Amino acid sequence: MQAEHALPEDVTRALRAGQRQKAIALLRAHRSIATEEAEAQIERYLEDNPPIPLRGPGVVASSRLNALVWLTLILLMGLAYWLLSG
Repeated sequence: MQAEHALPEDVTRALRAGQRQKAIALLRAHRSIATEEAEAQIERYLEDNPPIPLRGPGVVASSRLNALVWLTLILLMGLAYWLLSG
């Protein structure tokens, strides 16, 4: 992607967070363009830089609730192991 077509950092951060509408609004504010043009620029960016689905620790880090669920499951498995082995 050429430098003049690069998206501002806050726009790419919103896209990485899955907030497409916020990214469109931010891009419109940065460049004073119509909604359709902002959507087209974001679509081109996403074609050149497809989002990578989170796996492993990245999934846990993406949500506090998700991290809490995993922590609870790990603790329950540890408790079950301790009860069954003792």
